[in-house]
Amino acid sequence: MALYDYKATDFSGKPVSGSMEAKDEGSLVARLQEMGYFPIKIGQASGEKTSKAAFFNIPLFSRNVRGRNVAVFTHELASMLEAGVSLDRSLSILAELESNAAFKEIILEVLQGIRGGDTFADRLGKYPAVFSDIYVSTVRAGEAGGAIETVLARLSKYMEKSQRLKDEISSALLYPVLLTLVGGCAVALMVLFVIPRFSVIFSDMGSLMPLPTRVLLGVSAAVRGYWWLMFAALAAAFIAAKKSIATETGRLSFDGLKLKTPLVGDVALKSAVSRFSRTLGTLLQSGLPIIEAMNIAVNTIGNASLAKDIKPVIDGVRRGRGMTAPLKEVASFPPFAVHMLTIGEETGKLDEMLLKLSENYDHEINTSLKRLLSLLEPAIILVMAIVVGFIVISLLLAIFSLNDMPV
Repeated sequence: MALYDYKATDFSGKPVSGSMEAKDEGSLVARLQEMGYFPIKIGQASGEKTSKAAFFNIPLFSRNVRGRNVAVFTHELASMLEAGVSLDRSLSILAELESNAAFKEIILEVLQGIRGGDTFADRLGKYPAVFSDIYVSTVRAGEAGGAIETVLARLSKYMEKSQRLKDEISSALLYPVLLTLVGGCAVALMVLFVIPRFSVIFSDMGSLMPLPTRVLLGVSAAVRGYWWLMFAALAAAFIAAKKSIATETGRLSFDGLKLKTPLVGDVALKSAVSRFSRTLGTLLQSGLPIIEAMNIAVNTIGNASLAKDIKPVIDGVRRGRGMTAPLKEVASFPPFAVHMLTIGEETGKLDEMLLKLSENYDHEINTSLKRLLSLLEPAIILVMAIVVGFIVISLLLAIFSLNDMPV
């Protein structure tokens, strides 16, 4: 397949131009005529344009495309297809309206591939950093069933709910993080700049200096003298932890510990089950076979420990046991979720029950987060008050002790 530039006119005589992949010029002419165009000029695309397209296909560059861009694109594309606009025309319009340069080039690349004879799902699959497995698989199922506008509408709702949950979690954590940063900066300023000034005043006190003051001055001196060593140690610990989590064993241990942590574990478990249920329900509604849908849903669960426990359920489905029977044997999966899915499987509405379960857990996650933050915020304030109080009391004790020094 080669990339060709073309100029043509439509039935009204309006000039059109663009690029398209084809085996040869004859295939391109036939393709243009099928689209209702009258070719005027055809030539192979320049190397400059080809290299530009390759540059935009680099995964690192694709990271400039955010989830919000894809969600808006999916919603608008579904709306245009439902209104009767053709897929290539819809993509052309969306590419023209897209403000993100990286995503715009990707849309144009997808459009060129479709005009060259590729399927929509196959072209999307070339950009895994932008379009996830669930996205590509859902689109492929929609293309096979001839209902791509319907599955895109479901994908749009799925992405909107996922993005809304992420935004709610980010907003909930904003105040505690800001409070920690401000308090930490205040303590650091006192330790690095305020306390050293008092150390000059208290240097002649010797053994008369109170123990809390000596501890405070020692900590201040250690931080000022060895801050670089502390920073290096923290950086090394962070890198080591990150490398450990990157391994399969380390990831399993970390995710398993996360599920067992008080308060945090409950939120992590509900979040993972909600993500699994939402993904699986969306895929089943889009017409994917349950085994293929479960394989995709397990890989998007976000917790390696829970995913490992759920993977044997797929074998149970393959052997004809259904989904909920082997799911009952998974100790880490919430019993409430198993009961709801059992009802859905018995009534033949498993996909609807999965989505209802996801919505239910999303609500519980918000409640749990509010409860957790209601404990976290006072805890942060209390810790900061203790640290600042210790600094102030240590300095005041030293000042009061000055009166006991011999003249």
